[in-house]
Amino acid sequence: METYPANNFEVLRLEMGITNREFAGILGVREQVYSRIKKGEYPIGLTMKTRIQNAFPQVQYDWLLYGKGERNEPGASQSDTISMINVGNGKSIGYFSNDVKFIDENKNNIFFEVSPGRYLMQTKLVTEKAKAGYLSGFSDAEYMDDLPAHFITVNEFHKGAYRSFEVSGDSMTDGTDASVLDGDIVTGRLIKRELWQSKFHTHKYRYWVIVHRYEGVIIKEIANHDVTNGILTLRSLNLDKATYPDFEVSLDDVDQIFNVVDISRSL
Repeated sequence: METYPANNFEVLRLEMGITNREFAGILGVREQVYSRIKKGEYPIGLTMKTRIQNAFPQVQYDWLLYGKGERNEPGASQSDTISMINVGNGKSIGYFSNDVKFIDENKNNIFFEVSPGRYLMQTKLVTEKAKAGYLSGFSDAEYMDDLPAHFITVNEFHKGAYRSFEVSGDSMTDGTDASVLDGDIVTGRLIKRELWQSKFHTHKYRYWVIVHRYEGVIIKEIANHDVTNGILTLRSLNLDKATYPDFEVSLDDVDQIFNVVDISRSL
């Protein structure tokens, strides 16, 4: 694992004019993890190195991690590397090219090109603190505007509505690499209600976010989908079934369903 006593992460962040949370979102980690990264207290493995290089392709890795060498990648000018994207309330949220594309009429998805054929897709992040208000706020434009941004790397422009949720608790932890850990961020694609009358593609998507009117935001596997009666059987990964048993929910009590397409590890 790599370590780095003198890095330029804060130099970059301050020039971008964004918060620690927004910068952490670009890297796909929690704010607490970024705090350790900028202090040089967090070892960089292959996964994190790849995230850094994908997020900032115009910046030399050695300059960013070790404060060594030139700042810019060959062929990138200083003006290229300090270009910022302004959306919504005008806050700078990216360190990428100025090519911003809205894919649908509702502007659900914003894409930033970081290299040819690679994009960062911006989603709204429902933090653990924000979950309580999500049940009444997901249709409120003001509530949604106040949510922080989260970014995932994609290879194409995706249509549909995507949203990210912070995971809390150990119900989806079974000790294997398949676990969804406390503090992870899952990003899902909204399944339109008219499609709930058909079997969900559980063979393709393992994890699902269920926004339940009484139970709140639930992140589970779907063990069974009874299409005729509109019943979902939800399952936790945790092997302690006395604490985390399978349970059923009626689709009549569900407001939204997302199939999870990305998991950003809390690390």
